[in-house]
Amino acid sequence: MKKIFSILLVAAIFAACSDDWLEVDPSTSMTPEVAFRSLEDAQVALRGVYNALWTTTSNATYYGADLFTYGDVKGDDMRTQSSGLRTERQYNFTEAEEASTWGLWTRPFVGLSNVNAILEKVSEIEALTDQQKVLKADIEGQSLALRALFHFDLVRIFGRMPANGNPETDLAVPLVTRMMSPAYNPTRNTVAEVYAQIIQDFYDAIPKLSTQRKTDGTINAWAAKALLSRVQLYYGNYTQALELAEDVIQNGPYSLIAYDEYVDSWATAFSGESLFEISFNAQQNSDREGLGYLLDPTGYGSVTLTDSFIEMILEDEDDIRTHIIMVDSRDNRRGYLKKYPGLNGASTRINNPKVIRLAEVYLIASEAALANGDQTKADGYLNVLYDIRTNRENNLSNIDLERILLERRKELVGEGHRFFDLMRLSRPLVRLGSDHFSSVLELHPDHHRAIQPIPDIELNANPNMVQNPGY
Repeated sequence: MKKIFSILLVAAIFAACSDDWLEVDPSTSMTPEVAFRSLEDAQVALRGVYNALWTTTSNATYYGADLFTYGDVKGDDMRTQSSGLRTERQYNFTEAEEASTWGLWTRPFVGLSNVNAILEKVSEIEALTDQQKVLKADIEGQSLALRALFHFDLVRIFGRMPANGNPETDLAVPLVTRMMSPAYNPTRNTVAEVYAQIIQDFYDAIPKLSTQRKTDGTINAWAAKALLSRVQLYYGNYTQALELAEDVIQNGPYSLIAYDEYVDSWATAFSGESLFEISFNAQQNSDREGLGYLLDPTGYGSVTLTDSFIEMILEDEDDIRTHIIMVDSRDNRRGYLKKYPGLNGASTRINNPKVIRLAEVYLIASEAALANGDQTKADGYLNVLYDIRTNRENNLSNIDLERILLERRKELVGEGHRFFDLMRLSRPLVRLGSDHFSSVLELHPDHHRAIQPIPDIELNANPNMVQNPGY
């Protein structure tokens, strides 16, 4: 059997691996000789890299759905609605080595194969005019930022969180920073090595990217800084996380959604606080496998809010975020999170996944400031977000980490954060309430199922690949 890296290389370069690759946008099916005759051709190829974030209508892995549900139904604020539904294995921590993590492993590596091809080929294209130089730098910057994002998602799924072990020795995933031959048998790099590459790629990307404007559907300098602030928070580099978050908040062309516009903003594309969201349309969407349809009770209805979360968020009736918590007619409880209602009145099958929003940047700034001992900044950044969501001045003071995490739960539910937040902070998952049917009501960060198994297809084909402990 060909190992995964051979398969991915063929998929990325020759587009002959599967029907999926033949059916998607032509930007994913161009050979290097065709794709890189000009910078304009490289732009088209770059759009194919963005496609790797969401895959195709036949399988909504990665940002199409599975990365978000992974971060939520493994936590305590959302759960699978009932036994037998699509997200049950995530909810019960019963993913099997042979198949369950296949998409969350392959899709980032598909993206890495493509992005490295772009970086290597674009470096050979001469930019003569100032306009060409700007375009070349932007292509390189987006490619580096995407490479960092692909590696970050892989390391937080298949590698132990930095606070839960020894990053210098804990194994993560192979670093992929160049085009590879089919004979390549990669070994796993350490958590520290992967994070170092992620951070370096983002820092290399930022000066190449535009700071002059919002860019819809692609990564600009502000999105790269925001994503890097998230990475630095995960790694415990709080000074850098705060500096980056403050730069985005103070200097970026973004603003938090007004109180009375919040609900409608989820049905529109590229709001004023959306730093990076993936552009979908009726042709480029995950159809019934997408996140909106998975949450919709009239669709698959696979995912619901937990009783404990519903009780918590409804305690403040002035909080605008309670207005996207809807009643599910199947059980007459407010378990339907309507963050993915369909764009502009369209079906719930069509939504733009939001990778990072300005609201999260405020939360990062508050948490990083608190970790650095700056109580005034921690209070200030949390107050800005809390006040605009409640339409009143509450003047929260002397906040602690518990208060920040409470706001993260309210603000980021359904966006794939809760389980990762618990694990990165070395906190156990504790599921409360009688509505849980999972046998896993508590899971500690050092449990082997806190990270995912390397898929068997990779282990069987690559003699240098080793499995995570416990599997």
